[in-house]
Amino acid sequence: MDRTREFSLALFDLDGTLADTHQLIFNSFNFILRKYKSVEMTPHEILSYFGPPEEVCIVNMMGSDNFESVWEDFIEYYSSHLNETTVFGGVKELISGLKSNGKLVGVFTAKGSKTAELTLEYHGLKKAFDIIVTGSHVKNHKPDPEGIDIALRKLGVNADDTIVIGDSPSDYKAAHAAGTSFIAVTYDTISKHRFDGIDCVKAGSVNELSRLMFHGGDGMGEN
Repeated sequence: MDRTREFSLALFDLDGTLADTHQLIFNSFNFILRKYKSVEMTPHEILSYFGPPEEVCIVNMMGSDNFESVWEDFIEYYSSHLNETTVFGGVKELISGLKSNGKLVGVFTAKGSKTAELTLEYHGLKKAFDIIVTGSHVKNHKPDPEGIDIALRKLGVNADDTIVIGDSPSDYKAAHAAGTSFIAVTYDTISKHRFDGIDCVKAGSVNELSRLMFHGGDGMGEN
């Protein structure tokens, strides 16, 4: 396409899509695992628990004993180390450009409400979005499309007027189930090979993502 891609809503994942946060997530889980269980997990092991928000992941990892103390320590560690995270270069400009072109922008993340809010506020992004749907807002987590459906319903947007942008196959599957378009981002080290063998539109940099969203590309309407 030579003209700006015709869509009304861009719905972004957070971790690995808007911000480089995965290492902090791994460190936060390992902090409480060391403190309460005297063990650590590899990133791959921690990723295997992803899907529900962090509160559920903690219970699934460690059980429910001392949950309030564990959760408090997790949040304290996470919030005090947000300086170790960054927004991917060009993301803020992309969001600003979308809004300047009359697009709605939202977030649909598997993160719980607390960590999502802390992350977006720290990086000055919270007020940039028209809607924020977290893992705390849904009963059925990614790859279920419930979170996308919530955003569409609340904003009054049709699925075929929406693009979902994410860094994991669960984002792709949720978008496919919801009937939206999808762009896979592969510029985070964790997501670099997640879409190998998956036939979808891919962006290897924020610049490429911006080009696809503003100027379209072959297969842009596919999910």
